[in-house]
This record gives sequence, structure tokens and C-alpha cells, in this order.
Amino acid sequence: MKNEYARLRNESPNLARSWDRFFFAQEVPYGLAMIRIILPLVMMYDVARRWPYARELFSTDGATAPLAQTFGYLNYLPEFSGTIVVALYTALVFSLITMSLGWFTRTSTMIVLVLYPYFCMLDWISSTTKYVVVATHVILMLCLARPGAIWSVDAWLKGRRERSPWPGEARHKLPTAAVWPQRLIQLLIASTYFAAMITKLHTPAFFSGEQMQYWLMTYIYYDQPLGDYLSQYPLVSIIAAYATLIWEVLFLACVWRGRLRGWMLGIGVLFHLGTVFMLGLVVFPAIMLTIYLSFLNQYDVQRIAASWRRWKRHSPLLARISTRISDWGQGASLPRASTGRRVTSAVTFLIAIGLFSVSGVALEYKLDHYGVRHPDGLYTLERIPEDEVRNMLSNDTSMREQDKFLSFRIGDWIVADHLLNQRDTFHIGELILAQAALNPPHEDLWVEVNLHDSEGKKLSHVGQIVPREDLRVFFNYRLDESFEPGDYELVLKSSGQEISRRKFRLLPSEEGSQLPAPVAN
Repeated sequence: MKNEYARLRNESPNLARSWDRFFFAQEVPYGLAMIRIILPLVMMYDVARRWPYARELFSTDGATAPLAQTFGYLNYLPEFSGTIVVALYTALVFSLITMSLGWFTRTSTMIVLVLYPYFCMLDWISSTTKYVVVATHVILMLCLARPGAIWSVDAWLKGRRERSPWPGEARHKLPTAAVWPQRLIQLLIASTYFAAMITKLHTPAFFSGEQMQYWLMTYIYYDQPLGDYLSQYPLVSIIAAYATLIWEVLFLACVWRGRLRGWMLGIGVLFHLGTVFMLGLVVFPAIMLTIYLSFLNQYDVQRIAASWRRWKRHSPLLARISTRISDWGQGASLPRASTGRRVTSAVTFLIAIGLFSVSGVALEYKLDHYGVRHPDGLYTLERIPEDEVRNMLSNDTSMREQDKFLSFRIGDWIVADHLLNQRDTFHIGELILAQAALNPPHEDLWVEVNLHDSEGKKLSHVGQIVPREDLRVFFNYRLDESFEPGDYELVLKSSGQEISRRKFRLLPSEEGSQLPAPVAN
């Protein structure tokens, strides 16, 4: 095997050297250290919220929903009693803390690697998500790397403290490691985007903006500050859809080197921040932005450190802060731990995780979320009223006609099958476009838009059949000189029932003005 590898290197030396340099170059693992510190804190946001309900979600005392059962594998993972589950889940919380601090880093990371996906697979309804898959793969890469080599309690205990925490100012050479675990995290990010692009190509509703528009109007996850506002501008969703697709296609090819790397990562940061404000996502963008640090190599960190030193020379405040940090970190280096000290430290870690788990069990016992020790006995679920039960179980409830429609707007420009602008003032001779958007699914409908004057008298009407596969329908009105200036209404009707009205004002024609014709897709 070695001879074959040597032969390939001789036949294509440039490719082999590039391959070796890409995967096996030795660098100080700054990026992995930052991921190791931040990622557990992001995961803690989700894990800590589920801790009070661990007995209900993950134990035999509650109601587990194992992922394997959906594929026909019964009893695929062992299930334990509530007390054991609370202890194990508390150990997961402890391991996330020690992983971030870097105390017994590899051991803590391995515990997280086992317990985190285990609990998530026992509750696929609310715990198993796409960010769980991403985070688990990243934790695996951290296990295979040297997660505690720098900026950790382990490094401090091994006597690797430096005069200053900033690169380039260290008294001793910082430890290096092969970059292949970091490269695998980068490839995970790039392949995730590429797979998302493939999925979008098979989703027509994504390119028409309908998928995004409906999500902007819902609150499935958390509050989305810009969702309601941007849902009024469907063209923004269409532009964002095509821009996202182009970025995901280019990311895999352009993120590795040069100025394009900064552009790809910068757009990615804006993209994930946009999912926070537009879609209400929290944990997934936080995890993705955290593992973006894998693209931070030691040369990037050295440049940042050099900039810091330049700023420090010109700022007395920064100089004082840097001096205090240096004084904190330049104490006498501890000698390398002996075998006895390592054993003592391991025993201390085991005692700490045991005490933390027992404390978690005691706290959960004292909180008594389910009223086991309540004077009145276990808490009971309130019975749903019979009328509400019948309403929930009935399948013959017909949809109201107005609920089949999403919006009714009038304007004069169409782009990408969407009404671009909305107006309530027109001039005689201009084309008025009325757009009715429908909610899926719906049956074949007869929809009409009638023109009424200010007194409610119907002047004309236009109607057409809307097939069940269409979600938008347009109506054209060109009001010529036969119409008097004044106030009018367009009335939307479906199956003979009035759905909505839009008032507008008709003004005299502007002589010499020629408005552009509507653009249709």
C-alpha cells in the first residue's frame, strides 16, 4: 500500500503535495479551540431547557418517541428509568460545561458524543432536528482532533500557559496538529449547502417565493421580527431564493482560498442572521456560525493578533487591558503532570461528574414536576370538553370560502408572476391589475372581480376559472374616458360569495405622460 501511494506521488507530485498540504499541514488549532469553547454553550441552550422534562421525554416513566421505531426497529436503543435518565442527562450538562472549559476535554467530548445523540434519538418529535445531526458530526471531529491543545484547563494544567494569550507573543511554541479534522468540518458545511441546493432545485414553491412567504407569516419556531413585514413584498422572497441558490452552488468551489473565501463566508453570515430575523430560527444559525470558525487558520489569527498589537500601541486603554491579561497568564509554568497527578486529576473528574449527577437527581426530586410527592397526589390532565373533542375528530368540516384566499391586491406591475406594487390611485387610461392569491389546497374555483362605483352600483365584472393547481389569478381593468373621475371599488367574489374589497380613486388622465406597460413573467 505504501509503495502504491509513493508511486502515485511520483506520477502526480503537485497533486499529492496539494493533497498532503490540504489535509495534513501542521497548524495551531485556533479554529477548533474556538469551536470547542462556543459550541457546547450553544447546545446548552437546547439541552438545559429539556432538563426539567428529561424524565418525561427520555425515560420509561414518561412517553419516549424513539426515532428507530419509525423505521420498524423496536427496542433499538436501551431505555432506562426516570432516575437513571435524570442522572445521565445531568452528566450530559456537566460534560458540555467541562468540554467548553477544556477540562478532560477529550473525555468530556466523548461523553457528549454518546449521550447527546442518544437522548435526541429517543425523542424524535421535538429533539431530533437537522442541527442535532450537524452538531453531532462536529463533536465527532473534535474527538478525533486535539480539542484541548490550547485555551483549555488541560493545557494550563500541563504547564502550557504562555506569557500572553495572543499569537505571536508566546514565550514557547504553541502545539500544532494536522488540520484534517478541521478540513472535514469545512467539507461538512460545504456539502450541507450543496445538498440543500439539490433539494431546492426539486422544490418549485421555493423559486416562486410561496414557500418563503407562507413561512414568513407563521410563527412555527420563535418570533420573527421581520417576517410579517417582508411577507408583504413577495419579490424580495424570489430574489432571495435565487441568490441563496447561487451562493450554495458557489460555496463548495470558492470558499477555500483567496478573497472569494471572505465573500462566501460573509454572505453565509448574513444568510444565517437572516434566518433569525425572517424565519425565527435560533439554534441552527448559532451552530452554523460557530462552526464557521473552522475556516479560521493560524495565519488569520496571527494577522488579527498583529492588528491588536498595532491598536494597543495607539490606545492606552487597550494597552492596560492587554497588560492585565498578560499578567494573569504569565505566572510560573506548572511542571508537566506526573502519572500520579494525572490519576488524581482523573479521580477528581469522576467524583465531580458523579456529584453533579447526584445533585441533579436530588434537585429534580425536590422540584417534583409531576406531583409525585404532592399532598393531592399526581397532577392530572384536564379533560377536554366534549364539544371540542368532536370538533377535533370530525372530518366533515368544510372550509369557509374566504379562508381559501390569502390576499387581494391592486397595482399595475407584475414581475415573476407577483404584483410588484400596490396602488390606490390611478389615472384614466391606465391599466389596473388585480391579483388574488389563494391558500393551498383548494378545489377548482370560479372567481370574479366586479367594478363598483362609490354608490355600490356594479359597472362591470370579469370572471374566470382558477384550477386547483394555481395559487394566483389576475384580472385586468383599463378604465378609459367613458369613466368619470371619482372613487371606485373592486370586489372579489368566489362561488358567488364576497371575499374582499379594494377601494381606489380614479383621476383625470395626465396629458403627455406614458406609463410603462406591465411586465409579465
